[in-house]
Amino acid sequence: MKGLPMQDRVAQRRALLLVAALEAFGTRGFHAVTVREICAGAGLTERYFYESFKSLEALFSALYLQLNGQLKQATLAALIAANTNSSTSDSSGRIDVLAGAALRVLLEFIRDDPRRARVMLIDAISISHDVQQISGQITREYMELTRRFIDQLFPDAASRGVDLDLIASGLLGSNIHIATHWVREGLKTPFDVVLRNCLAIYQALGAYWPKLAASTTPDKPTPAA
Repeated sequence: MKGLPMQDRVAQRRALLLVAALEAFGTRGFHAVTVREICAGAGLTERYFYESFKSLEALFSALYLQLNGQLKQATLAALIAANTNSSTSDSSGRIDVLAGAALRVLLEFIRDDPRRARVMLIDAISISHDVQQISGQITREYMELTRRFIDQLFPDAASRGVDLDLIASGLLGSNIHIATHWVREGLKTPFDVVLRNCLAIYQALGAYWPKLAASTTPDKPTPAA
């Protein structure tokens, strides 16, 4: 790092700490890790830890945001590519293509480095209120992405009495729970089986959609007397 501007040296040390954090948090879990262990993994002294992070929780949050940023970028790229290359126009076929592409990215992201799953799916919901708030915000962002995806496939949702926010929440929840189960079992279930079962929930939505009467109207609250 000698000869580099101070700002670049700080950025490089921060990057080393994040690499060490993924190894420590991803293999042993947040609650079993110390600042000393992170510094040893990064080859830095504690002085340089506190140069970038005020606490282990702050380091975890930074890693969590970094991983989710990588996943979201890969997901959007896969959706754009799938949408560009897809020749099918019916909603059922588009569900298979688009949902299949996005789900594959999620599952590959976990399979290719299970440490990511420990951080994103398990520890992030059990550390503190502040981290849970970050997790909640990221969940809302993915829910909105899912909502837009469903809205494109079924633009007549409102006329059929369907609440896209509820549908998006349910679909995202199924992704998270299936992926978490897969991680907790040590990725024993074959990848294609997990992908097929995740996709089945989206396919079920597509199969059910024609059965919803187009004249159905959303439930409205009863006016107060």
